[in-house]
Amino acid sequence: PKPTDYVSDYAHVLSPEAVARLDRICTQLDHSQANAQVAVVTVQTLDGEDAAQYANELEDKWKMGRKGSDRGVLVLLAVGDHKRRIDVGYGLEGILPDAKLGDIGREMVPQLRANDFDGAVSLGVGEVAQVIAADAKVTLDDEPMTQQPVPQHHSSGLGVLKVIIILIVVVLYILRL
Repeated sequence: PKPTDYVSDYAHVLSPEAVARLDRICTQLDHSQANAQVAVVTVQTLDGEDAAQYANELEDKWKMGRKGSDRGVLVLLAVGDHKRRIDVGYGLEGILPDAKLGDIGREMVPQLRANDFDGAVSLGVGEVAQVIAADAKVTLDDEPMTQQPVPQHHSSGLGVLKVIIILIVVVLYILRL
């Protein structure tokens, strides 16, 4: 396939709003000091081809990342095959190593299983964009959607606070005796 823009939704699973938001984020990364090109591609099937091989072929064919910098990222979703792949060029491997990309991909899985393709792709692109923007020390105007952290720290913080209050009450009670 040929790229339609930063987002090429050949599987027709993304809403126009999500495509517009993703395009804005990708444009900012491309035309700022970040100097990185992020492309999103959705297809129905890879026709039996390996996701990594398919992504590599697309990157080569589309000449992703500017010549000499190789700062390109491809987010690939094969909807019918239930496959996903985030592939980075050599110029971004230092800040987006395989382990980080694997983590981001795994974070996308619950939304993919729920057929929330807007949410899954926005999450993946959002996290990749944040890493690239932070590394380049640029601020993105249109903050990407990212998964909201589960507020576990607040509840454990309240638990500690309760224990401290109870201890103070006990100590004060003992001192009054």
